[in-house]
Amino acid sequence: MQEQLLSFICEKNGVSYILFDKDFHIKDSFEIDAKKESSVQDVLWELVGFEEEILADKKVAIPMVMREGLYYDLFIEPFYEKEQKLFIAYMQKKSKETEAYANVLKEINKKTLIFDTSDEKKESRSYQEINKRLLTLHVDAQGKISKVNDAVTYFFNCEKASMIGVHFSKFFTPQSSKNKNKSSIFVAKNSFDKEIFFHADVIPLSDKKGNVIENIIIAQDISYLKEIEKELEYAQEHDTLTGLPNRHAILRMIDTKEDATIALLDIDSFATINEEYGAHAADMLLKHIVSLIEALLEPGDVLARLFGDSFIILFEEGKTKEYINVLLKKIAQTIQNNPLYYTHEDIITAKITTALASMQSDIDSAQDLLQSAQKALKREKLLKKAALS
Repeated sequence: MQEQLLSFICEKNGVSYILFDKDFHIKDSFEIDAKKESSVQDVLWELVGFEEEILADKKVAIPMVMREGLYYDLFIEPFYEKEQKLFIAYMQKKSKETEAYANVLKEINKKTLIFDTSDEKKESRSYQEINKRLLTLHVDAQGKISKVNDAVTYFFNCEKASMIGVHFSKFFTPQSSKNKNKSSIFVAKNSFDKEIFFHADVIPLSDKKGNVIENIIIAQDISYLKEIEKELEYAQEHDTLTGLPNRHAILRMIDTKEDATIALLDIDSFATINEEYGAHAADMLLKHIVSLIEALLEPGDVLARLFGDSFIILFEEGKTKEYINVLLKKIAQTIQNNPLYYTHEDIITAKITTALASMQSDIDSAQDLLQSAQKALKREKLLKKAALS
């Protein structure tokens, strides 16, 4: 049933995938002609050059990959099946509108930038508009530049004569250090020494015998995609409301520590505050409390939001329990003595419950440490409830 559901979802959303292990041997695939245990690079040559990034658990994204006349976006990231670590390379089919645009652009490139080199064409508006946006270079069989358009010289702020005869790699470097000739993502520094990412469409020109005598490289700026990628990576690691590291990020930080100490902070009766004053007021209270806590922490201590009204502090190694207990009391008093002035009429006072946990012989992971702290927090809440009754 699960396999049928997966197939249905993949077909409906135009997704194909290959599962492979750390040795790049194929374990499974969908809608891609791939034999098990064969090398994934033989099927998806676009992965060549990104092996180091893949094994380092970095998400690799390659836009506008063409396969059997259709355009796809290719993504590679880690995948866990039970306790086995695998990797998944999946391709998302582009929309018909994107395909149409890409095909039109390709035809314009061929007609205007490659085959039609007359002065009349070069002066035409369409040619000039394309030239302004795409860096176009002619590179011979030895990799030396033989011709560039105005966009190239403008980008590098240099004369055409200074580029002719120079190897392509002096100006453009592949994103990966391996198999440079096969990478379609390049990096170049502009005249302001800023790194710009390009997706390169390489069009080979052959003689009558079929030998490639020249390559025409049409490079499109995809830096905005890199910015989106950075924003997505940030969003995966941070809470959207407070900007603090989220549960995933803080647990990963804890796992890098040999002797971690954490404190849990939970806002008392937060659900009641939410019901009485509304969701916006509750959000403002959370942000207010975060600002109060951060003002009391020392450099090296990390505050994160676990979920809802629960926060966690990861203390810098070397902090004593005596110091931490004093700090937690100070945080609780500060929050209680500094209410949120939501409106002139609505002044919201909050209290918190805290609990402490440190690495011990029976605790060897971030998840175990968090569970220990949550049990301690539950005990503290029960004691507080009993004291009030």
